[in-house]
Amino acid sequence: MIARPNRFVLGIDVGSTTVKAVVVDVESDRVLWQDYQRHETKQPEKVLEFLKRIDDEVDGFAAAAATSDIRAFITGSGGMGIAPRVGAKFVQEVNAVCLAVEKVHPAAGSVIELGGQDAKIIVFKEDPETSRKKKIPSMNDKCAGGTGAVIDKINAKLRIPPEELCEQGYNGVKLHHVAGKCGVFAETDINGLQKQGIPTDELMASLFEAIIGQNLSVLTRGHTLRPEVILLGGPNTYIRGMREAWQHNIPITWKEREVALPEGVDPKSLIVVPENAQYYAAVGAVEYGKDEDDDVGVYKGWSALEDYLHNGRKQSRARASAGLSKDEADLASFKERYKTPHFEPAAFSAGETVRAFIGLDGGSTSTKAILLNPEREVLAKSYQLSKGNPIKDTIEVVGDLRRHVESFGARLEVLGVGTTGYAKDVLRDVLGADAAIVETVAHAESALHFYDDVDVICDVGGQDIKIMVLNGGSVKDFKLNTQCSAGNGYFLQSTAGEFNVPVEQFADTAFSAEQMPTFGYGCAVFMQSDIVDFQRQGWTAAEIMAGLAAVLPKNIWLYVAQIPNLAKLGKRFVLQGGTQRNLAAVKSQVDFIESRFRCNGDDPDIIVHKHCGESGAIGAALEAQRLWKHGHKTTFIGLDAVETISYTATTSEETRCHFCKNECLRTFIDVEAVGKVKHEQGDVETAVSAAGSRKSKVALTPGARRLIVNNSCEKGLVEDVESMREIKKDLDARLKAAPNFVEKGAREVFKPTRPESVADAPPKVTITAAQKARVERMGKRESLRIGIPRLLNQYSTNPLFSAYFEALGVRPQNLVYSDYTTEEIYKEGAKRGAIDPCFPSKLGIPHVHNLIFKHHEKKPLDVIFFPMIDDLKSELIKTQDCRACPTVTATPEAVKAAFTKEGDLFAKKGIRYICPVVNVAQPRLFARQMYHAFKDVLGLTEKESDRAVDAGFAALDAWVAETRREAREVLDQLEADRKLGIVVLGRPYHNDPGINHEILVEFQKLGYPVFTQDSLPLDADLLDRMFGDEVRAGDIESPMDISDVWKNAYSENTSRKVWAAKFVARHPNLVALEMSNFKCGHDAPIYSVVEEIIECSGTPYFSFKDLDENRPAGSIKIRVETISYFLKRYREDKLREAWLEEQAAHRAHPADAPAPVETDTPARWAEAA
Repeated sequence: MIARPNRFVLGIDVGSTTVKAVVVDVESDRVLWQDYQRHETKQPEKVLEFLKRIDDEVDGFAAAAATSDIRAFITGSGGMGIAPRVGAKFVQEVNAVCLAVEKVHPAAGSVIELGGQDAKIIVFKEDPETSRKKKIPSMNDKCAGGTGAVIDKINAKLRIPPEELCEQGYNGVKLHHVAGKCGVFAETDINGLQKQGIPTDELMASLFEAIIGQNLSVLTRGHTLRPEVILLGGPNTYIRGMREAWQHNIPITWKEREVALPEGVDPKSLIVVPENAQYYAAVGAVEYGKDEDDDVGVYKGWSALEDYLHNGRKQSRARASAGLSKDEADLASFKERYKTPHFEPAAFSAGETVRAFIGLDGGSTSTKAILLNPEREVLAKSYQLSKGNPIKDTIEVVGDLRRHVESFGARLEVLGVGTTGYAKDVLRDVLGADAAIVETVAHAESALHFYDDVDVICDVGGQDIKIMVLNGGSVKDFKLNTQCSAGNGYFLQSTAGEFNVPVEQFADTAFSAEQMPTFGYGCAVFMQSDIVDFQRQGWTAAEIMAGLAAVLPKNIWLYVAQIPNLAKLGKRFVLQGGTQRNLAAVKSQVDFIESRFRCNGDDPDIIVHKHCGESGAIGAALEAQRLWKHGHKTTFIGLDAVETISYTATTSEETRCHFCKNECLRTFIDVEAVGKVKHEQGDVETAVSAAGSRKSKVALTPGARRLIVNNSCEKGLVEDVESMREIKKDLDARLKAAPNFVEKGAREVFKPTRPESVADAPPKVTITAAQKARVERMGKRESLRIGIPRLLNQYSTNPLFSAYFEALGVRPQNLVYSDYTTEEIYKEGAKRGAIDPCFPSKLGIPHVHNLIFKHHEKKPLDVIFFPMIDDLKSELIKTQDCRACPTVTATPEAVKAAFTKEGDLFAKKGIRYICPVVNVAQPRLFARQMYHAFKDVLGLTEKESDRAVDAGFAALDAWVAETRREAREVLDQLEADRKLGIVVLGRPYHNDPGINHEILVEFQKLGYPVFTQDSLPLDADLLDRMFGDEVRAGDIESPMDISDVWKNAYSENTSRKVWAAKFVARHPNLVALEMSNFKCGHDAPIYSVVEEIIECSGTPYFSFKDLDENRPAGSIKIRVETISYFLKRYREDKLREAWLEEQAAHRAHPADAPAPVETDTPARWAEAA
């Protein structure tokens, strides 16, 4: 205890969003004063305000401060910088929380504290040796996902008043999928659900569920929360739904893990929010001080803090970066060159008929419309921020265009309508539009219409970034952010809003800053944390906004696009998208791009699109104009009909689709419009549902058309079974016509191999106990049930293991595989995870959980076999080694630790867990490893096991050979038909549909056969055609040699990817699609290697990198549509080249070379493609 007679102890908790403080009387240990307030990003100011109030409101405090009779202790994320200025001792916040809980709730078993931008979970466990409680704390890292900041950000978007937010419930509210891993992902999901018409209470309850799920799966680090659980922090204290969500989810874990609870007690009552929960960290800081020496934390008043606020901040920022411009002259020169030219809408004559095309861009944050005349000139445009419903927004912007024309007494005649953006399909169907084109294509067409010789287009929108690299007027490559929204315009807009700066004034505000802080580029949620930290340091809103503008190009080019060498892309850059209206953003991009050219002494030509905000809408209108020019007559419903459009949107259990496993919660949009409604029935993907039939669960208003949206596949476009069967029939035909070796491999690798038996006959004479035991084990082989996780390298090696067991007498039906990866499997099993590796490795625990809690419960398993595969068979030469990924190899051991951490669950369930290290590349060593792993389980002799190993390798070789034989047939057919196939450059476990998110099936539906890199045929004639010249020239030793492009080849799956890239680059009918996972350490070094191998041959290269448990359906759809468009253009070019070559050959040698077929002419290229 404090020895000298201090009168007061001051405890302050300076959090990321709030400041909490308590004043405790030393003698009575009673709290005399306490307060909790949001600091609105002004942490030191709020602390100073509290200290001055305490002087006035606590009797004797100011006098005690003058005589050094007060001690102060500060905790929280913002406390470290403030503590020395008031003489306080800084206390780590986990320690502070623990001390407070131990004082007030000595029997507590766990603590969960959610703050503004941090989350803490503390589990108290009794040390079996000392009987003392030990603390197992865990905090989030620099990511603010799963914290109060996410709730704040989404609540600001939903505009729920604070008092209503506090009363938002969870119990009994319908839940929807919301990503909990990242605040940006969560916001994207909430935006999508909101646009479906999901009620606010369901949105917030779903968010609560996501936050709880994220913290339970990551922050617990595999530990079980022990009762009683204390909930602390603002969100837990003030939001009823958060408390209810914890009280619902934690007991589920207790039941699963059979945690002993007091008899007759409702488990929910063991999860509590104590009185004054928001003050626990501040109280804990006081408790910490009680054990400190007398001269520690002697409070010295607030004058030094006030002086720092007025003077010290400027000194501490003396070494900061200069502002966005060097001086006024530099800024004036920049503005003169890059300011967006004023657009003057066209004027018309009274009585004139204005013939034009409408282009619509239904974007994520805004809706844009333009009028384009037949000469492809922009006549008028309309732009407005989204109000949450694209149909309503479109009615208004189309009305704006009409009113503009009619204001001159003229009449508007619409020749065609094109749509783009995330809402393009809905708008096409509602308006009867003539074209709906993917936004990447629309933006490219717009840029190429206005500017010649463009090399790079950089489009930065509200929630997405598109970078297109062109060559000779054609798009040769593109980058699109698939998951992360770092570097988008919405973040700049929302930050300006937080500072109460209108977005239109962002640039002027940022330019006014003479210096700015330096942000680290990366995730928007991370940068949000940086903003808070910079505010704590005293940076002004203008300076922070300047810093954000400065980091924007780093996020675009280094984080999202991962292209540090911009000069290699070309010299002429076009910047477009709504964010380019912000000149501060443009200035930073121009400076960054120019800096990347200085090393070679060159200057880039950087242009800001003169219609940067409407470039997508212009591209859509250009497509409508192109169709009109080729004789297409518009299907547009007409301007009068647009004005009379009325619609009802229904999203409920009655609209849920049950035609596939996704069970999508669809939205039915019933549209009515007065006037003649024209509509062309499109293909399966775009057809208007024949809904409203007698079988519909949702009544259709007479005269209305029903559109069905938010379906993830074609089956969801209809309501009745008969229509669905027709769709499925068509779909099955398309899938059969384009084989998918990814999907095929995922199925067939787990089928029984049915080898001949190599098992010994049981000995007829048994004398010793060992002999009798062996006979007993041999007798159990037929009934032995072995569980095998269906993941990782099992996707390339499983026939080896299944044949081994089958050859020894284990029945094929007793080899029980975990289910294919799904979101449900991951969610149910991930809570035991103690580390956060790549997604494929994280799946180890959920798959074993699936075996134990589903398959074992259904029919008991005797063994779970999860081999640690250390190396893999290789056909490549001149490599360093053929190792498997060490993280993947060690996953079975990490799984074992997770299920034995708090008691051996395997033993409890009567399951033997076997996870030997095996070396597939070394058959004799592999044989010894398998023998020692199973000799006591199966009653093996070594020779018997060796024979089974031989049978296993034979089965593996046969499976690989058959796959390659089938792939050769498909490849030969592609050559004959002059079509394209896609080769997936990925690891074996990218065959897992839960890891590849079934992206490849989408390409299969579009008619592209899909190959795995392991399915590529190795026939001698084919390899000679591909690599023979290089072998004969001495460039490589054999077709299987990759040493010419990759020297550091020790990871087998990495080496295979490099070799497959070489194969694709040399085959005219193949293109590459690289797949990789977030945190893949082996793929990262070869990203550029693989891309350069492909692109140096002129072959298209596409990628889906950073795949993880989150499935961003919208971004995936855009990428698939974009890739499909470019593949069509690529095939068109290939057909053109072949036709010209054949034509030239025929002219040169008419007798020897036949003329190109009549239908294969330039007029048919596009149709053939």
